[in-house]
Amino acid sequence: MNRTIYNLLQYLRRNPDLYTAAILAFVTSFFIRFSITSTIDALNLKILLLLLCLMLVVASFKKLGVLSLVYMKLCSLSGNARSLSRLFIFINFFISMLITNDVSLIIFIPIAIAAFVKVNRQDLLIKVLSLQTIAANVGSTLTPIGNPQNLFIYTVFNYDLLSFLKVTFPIILVSFVLLFLTTHFIDTKPLKYESKIVLSINSKRCSLTTVLFVLCLLSVLRVLDVYLMSTLVLSSILIMDMSLFKQADYKLLLLFVFLFIFVNNVCQIETVKSFAENFVDKYEYFISVSLSQIVSNVPATVMLSNFAKDPNMLLIGVNVGGLGTIIASMASLITFKFYIKTEGATPLYYMKKFTKYNIGFLLVLVSFHFIFPQFF
Repeated sequence: MNRTIYNLLQYLRRNPDLYTAAILAFVTSFFIRFSITSTIDALNLKILLLLLCLMLVVASFKKLGVLSLVYMKLCSLSGNARSLSRLFIFINFFISMLITNDVSLIIFIPIAIAAFVKVNRQDLLIKVLSLQTIAANVGSTLTPIGNPQNLFIYTVFNYDLLSFLKVTFPIILVSFVLLFLTTHFIDTKPLKYESKIVLSINSKRCSLTTVLFVLCLLSVLRVLDVYLMSTLVLSSILIMDMSLFKQADYKLLLLFVFLFIFVNNVCQIETVKSFAENFVDKYEYFISVSLSQIVSNVPATVMLSNFAKDPNMLLIGVNVGGLGTIIASMASLITFKFYIKTEGATPLYYMKKFTKYNIGFLLVLVSFHFIFPQFF
């Protein structure tokens, strides 16, 4: 009995985010009229399926040795720690504009971890991973398909592409400069790694995995239906290598489930809705930034869209609001879950540094709103 309790406490210690989310989902259920139908609708099955498929595809690439080849190539292009850090950070910054912030993190965070472990620079992991996450979140701000809140606002408020880009570009410009300046303080010590490693890759399986990856991207870009994509990917993985299913991060998926339920519950609480009705139309920017810190920016967007009179301020607010707390953007949890799996991980220290960098970027961007309100 004592051993069972000990194991349970150890499990809780290793997964505080999961159990915190579960408690929040459970407790907030008492403040609403609970509905199974509403709860199921809140789970956002499309996102969960997309995440699962991407996890399996990335696991396949990793098992084939493709990720090792990628990080070896990136290391060869980078002569020192600063250039390698910038390479990963700005890859996330730019690619998130096209494949969304969460997908870019799922792809490149494992590669970054492998690369910095390989060159024995684990001391830079927390800083680089934190800045990669910030880069993905702010980079995705530019385009309508960069993140879910952008697509929602773009559609609901009938933006044309040029008008949308005029609103988001200033954020991108300032964030790029901030990321460049922040990485300037990373040392320029030469990297040490074994460049003569020869890896043999199963070309047929690699080609099939690449096709599955393209299917996932097409689904992200909404060219291919998520349910059709997931059917093709899951059945292919089942035939190709069933063991890959053991490598999926089901804890992350469960974490998203609990958070979706929590957010759905909060959105139904009358005091929250009343607050939104009374204050949002006057303070779209600050309310959207603040609310994003609590329920994350995607649900904040949905909650506030019915009350906001200035869609530009809502658009800027929820994207800037993706910085700050680790749940301000759910994509940030992806990085955290990858990090805590690394050998010698220090979750509390990661949270401290991650929050420090995020608050710093958040304060700068909010300051620009005061100085140049017409642009920020």
